[in-house]
Amino acid sequence: MRKILIFKDLQNYEYQTANVWAENLAQKFQYEKDFFELKKNEQTAENFAQIAEEQDAALIILELTQNADIQRYLNLCRDLRAPYLFVRPNTDFNVEKIALPVSFLIEDKEKAPFASAFGRFCGSQILIYAPKDYGSKARQNINQMKTLFNSFSLDYAEKQGKKGSFDIERETALNAELDGCKMLIISASREYGLDDIIFGSKEKKILQKIYIPTLLINPRADLYVLCD
Repeated sequence: MRKILIFKDLQNYEYQTANVWAENLAQKFQYEKDFFELKKNEQTAENFAQIAEEQDAALIILELTQNADIQRYLNLCRDLRAPYLFVRPNTDFNVEKIALPVSFLIEDKEKAPFASAFGRFCGSQILIYAPKDYGSKARQNINQMKTLFNSFSLDYAEKQGKKGSFDIERETALNAELDGCKMLIISASREYGLDDIIFGSKEKKILQKIYIPTLLINPRADLYVLCD
């Protein structure tokens, strides 16, 4: 049976909230829950992904304490096919409403099956944040997502953003909690450039600014989905 995995970081012993989220999600999706850890000298993206594959992970949950090294966690998750969820300590389990920013990037389409899974199995409402773009690619992505959501009769709404595709995830992150959203779904960067290495990746900046749980999806063609 597929699993919801909790990463027990040997450098960060807090995982009580991650455990609560894993228990609830495992029940919702009818998966097993389990823990895994890596020795300090084994903490590489390759080993991290290998364990996830061996354990048939549907989702990995990591708890972000005040002293957690966010970029180290992001680096560990770079090769994952499964989505990975960051939660803060003492965050109550709540997925009633999910923030879903959509850009013109082709990988943003990969967010739809995961948002759909939460809608189907957790009863989550999905709030789509549309970018202020001049082209039609983002709108095409949104329309395709809506087609999927409609096929399952999911509860969703759309909100017009003020920023374009390059900034819609950051805008959504800053507004999601104010709009009543309890979780955010974003895409991880395709690759880290020099600016990301020096100043931090966009996902790191988002995780530093917000408190609500954030689900990241790597931009790759062979992703595992939460459900069939």
